[in-house]
Amino acid sequence: MLPEPYDLLPTTALSPQSVAAGDVLFRQGTRTRGLYVLKSGRVHLERVGPNGERLIIHRAGPGTSFAEASVFSERYHCDAIIMDAGELVRIDKSAVLAAFGNPDFARAYACLAAQQVQAHRQIMEIVGIRRAEDRVMAGIVAGFLDGTVVDFAVRLQLTQETTYRALRALVEAGRVINPSRGTYRLA
Repeated sequence: MLPEPYDLLPTTALSPQSVAAGDVLFRQGTRTRGLYVLKSGRVHLERVGPNGERLIIHRAGPGTSFAEASVFSERYHCDAIIMDAGELVRIDKSAVLAAFGNPDFARAYACLAAQQVQAHRQIMEIVGIRRAEDRVMAGIVAGFLDGTVVDFAVRLQLTQETTYRALRALVEAGRVINPSRGTYRLA
């Protein structure tokens, strides 16, 4: 079962796939074929920065869609790298475009896009916090520490070392607890 609004599309528009960690689903500049819904696993959308560094611009987890902008573009704007093996469904671009004639689909798609814009703005606000300890705390409150501390640091645009120091300071201040290695939550 796909999440709304993709559950309104015909099954002929859906192409299920199994993916392995390390697979590249698409590369920046390749022709778009559609968007994707991840059923299980984890995918990073990445771009190469000006100094050759990999920049993660989106993390997709189970039940989420990604590459939605491809519906309105001829070429993908980033790379999609499979981080954890899983199952996904590619949704044909032409079927999505045709579905905009259905007001229920169009409304649900617009709602999903609005939620993604809100989430992006939230991370940008958090990344704009100057003091590392405050940024880490804001990231925890927002629920961004849902994987490894290394991934959390990247998401907050901090070094691993700075993130670990900030977490230690928050634990020492009693604002965060550390019940086991790599696990942190609000006190």
